[in-house]
Amino acid sequence: HRLVDRYGRGRVFVAGDAAHIHPPTGAQGMNTGIQDACNLAWKLALAVGDTAGPRVLAGYDAERHPVGEEVVGRTVRHAAEGVQADPEDPGTLLLREAQLLIGYPDSPLVTPLPPDDGSVPRPGDRAPDCGGLTGDIAAFPMRLFDVLRGSGHVLLVYGTHPVGDTVSDLASAATELTHGLMETRWILPADAPAPAGAPVPFHRDGLGEFALRYGAGEGTAFVVRPDGYLGARLCPPTVRELSSALGRVFGP
Repeated sequence: HRLVDRYGRGRVFVAGDAAHIHPPTGAQGMNTGIQDACNLAWKLALAVGDTAGPRVLAGYDAERHPVGEEVVGRTVRHAAEGVQADPEDPGTLLLREAQLLIGYPDSPLVTPLPPDDGSVPRPGDRAPDCGGLTGDIAAFPMRLFDVLRGSGHVLLVYGTHPVGDTVSDLASAATELTHGLMETRWILPADAPAPAGAPVPFHRDGLGEFALRYGAGEGTAFVVRPDGYLGARLCPPTVRELSSALGRVFGP
């Protein structure tokens, strides 16, 4: 088994088997390699398009090297001692083997919450999916992952009268700060009336799943990255806080 010292240096980056080689226990190799590529691809796109500085590329090693280290260590352990080497409950073990517990809480590209803030999900966590999102006209409900299917950042703003800056101001700032590479979606409670002249597309949380899975209250916003991870949790969402969060990725 092997693990490179760094996943990137200068203009050279490695992913998959070029970065980590380990036993096949748990069938982790291909999944880990695909996630390496997914993590790197959107960062490279921003750098090549001159919409982000070197820090975004440095974030690749900061985020994925610890994952590779953990996978190599775990697969070697399981090959030698069996899966019982890690005494986890079956549910946690399944989620870990499915790589759904991977997160980047210590990444320089995400905005950390104060230590005493127990909100979940947290920046660096995988953005949860939810169902039951409906639009202004009666239609078949959508899943959140359908909304997040694009290749850019998405700002999700929750609530009818959000505390903080207006949805319009937040959306304008998101567009300007990301050079047009971020869209904004407004998530409303199920019984909320349609906002007159909504500045951005909106969806009603028809089943209440968004509020539940995101722990969202009035005046909460989330920055979702192209790879489906949370870059920031803003409460209350203000243009100033949004600018600070996006500056970690789109700054020089």
